Amino acid sequence: MNEDNQTRRIDVLAIGLFGLAVGALTLGVAQLGWIQHKNMVGALVIALIFGGVVQLLAGITDIRYNEQLGGTALTMYGFLWVTLCTVKLVSTSSTFHFDAVLYAPINLVYAAFSAVMVYLTAYRNLTLSALHIVITLTFLATTFARLDFISELLPGWGHLLVGLMAFYHAVGSLTQAFTGRAILPLGPPLLFHDKKSLHAMSKVV
Repeated sequence: MNEDNQTRRIDVLAIGLFGLAVGALTLGVAQLGWIQHKNMVGALVIALIFGGVVQLLAGITDIRYNEQLGGTALTMYGFLWVTLCTVKLVSTSSTFHFDAVLYAPINLVYAAFSAVMVYLTAYRNLTLSALHIVITLTFLATTFARLDFISELLPGWGHLLVGLMAFYHAVGSLTQAFTGRAILPLGPPLLFHDKKSLHAMSKVV
C-alpha cells in the first residue's frame, strides 16, 4: 500500500509554487502601478485564487502525504493570501476602508515565519532557501510600506522577484520529477541532517 502511495504521489510543491508565482507576479505588477485602478478587483481575484486557494489545496495535499514542511508552508502562505485579498476586496468594493497599519502585524509575523523557513528549506535546496530569503525581505519591505516609511515600489519589485523565483523552482522541480534530470538546477542542500539522530529517531518510531 505504501509503494502504491509513492507511485501515485505528485509534485505538490510545484503546484503550490505555480500558484505563488501567478499571485506574486500579479500583486507586484499592481504595486508598481502597471495595472489600472479599474482592473484592481480583477487583480485581487487572481491573487486570491492562485496565491491563496491553489497554495491551500497544495498544502492540504502535502499534509496528506505526511510532508510537514511543505504542508505547513503552503497552507500558512495560502491562508495569508486568502485573508489579505479578501480584506482588500471588501475594502475596494464597499464603503469599508481599512487603515494600512492593519496589515503591519501580520506582515511582521510572516516575515519571522519566512526567516525560519530560510533555515528549514536549506535542508532541501539552494533555490528554495533563497526564495524564502526574498520572501522575508519582501514582507519586511511591505511592513515599512504599510507604515508609510517607503513607497509600494520596493515591495512591488520584491513580489516580482518572488514570482519569478517561484516559477523557476516550480518548473525545475516538475521537470526533474518527470524526466529524472535537473534541466533547471535547483542547487544542493545547504544543510544536512545528522544521520545518527535520524537513525535514533527511526528506532523510536
